[in-house]
Amino acid sequence: MTEDEKVVAEMTADGIVGALRWAVASAHTRAWADFDPETGHNQTVLGIAAHTLLADRQDRAFRLEKYISTDDARDQDVLLAGLLPPEQGTMLTVAGVERADLNNSPAWRYGQYRWFLSSFEFGKVHEIAWGRKSPTKRKIAAQTGSDSLDQFVLPGTYEDRVGEGLDPVTLRELLAANERNSVLNIVLAHSLDPDTGATELFLGRPRLNIGGGKPWVWLRSLLPGDGGTGSGIRTDASDSTVPANSADVSDAPVRLRPRVVGQEPDAESAGR
Repeated sequence: MTEDEKVVAEMTADGIVGALRWAVASAHTRAWADFDPETGHNQTVLGIAAHTLLADRQDRAFRLEKYISTDDARDQDVLLAGLLPPEQGTMLTVAGVERADLNNSPAWRYGQYRWFLSSFEFGKVHEIAWGRKSPTKRKIAAQTGSDSLDQFVLPGTYEDRVGEGLDPVTLRELLAANERNSVLNIVLAHSLDPDTGATELFLGRPRLNIGGGKPWVWLRSLLPGDGGTGSGIRTDASDSTVPANSADVSDAPVRLRPRVVGQEPDAESAGR
């Protein structure tokens, strides 16, 4: 079994993938429903809204942050506040996940797997340039993939600040440190088409591609329709916004929006 097969199989069996599907369906459906170019919204507004709501929906599904379960009778009211009835009825809750943020960049950890959020322009998941992402994303990509393990990475490439006395390190050393920590850093990559509301959701191990080349060591789609290879493109809004699990979310309304010109923003750069 390859690494990607193992990761997806374990996260599926433990309910994580189902919760992530619910989270992206809820977050993207709400973000696109509120998106109104005629009132002045642009792709930056849509991207930030989708990114923020996806973090919130994960915290709900995993009962984290302000949604931590207590003995208070108001817990359920807080958990369901702001959700539409279909979302409330299909929400999946999974225990055992914890927040594992890095440099203010939201992250979640389950066992040895820690995943970070990253947005991308719809249909271009294979064109991500990690060198243009936030310092935290560059660090993760440097730790998890490269053509040459002996390539030197300067401290400024993967750290937010370069301190005095820091020496260059090789990717081999970064990988060794990652192994000692027994944590596999991966990325939950998501995209929302501003014209149709269609969704893409991938789980992958990034590859630092400062010199060009493929941005992923491996990449798997978490939505149905492309065999999980990450090679397919989600284009049908009424299908792509519905998670494939035992508790289906009702179809989102399909509306075509005026074309918004501009590149999808790196929404997470608002944080780290």
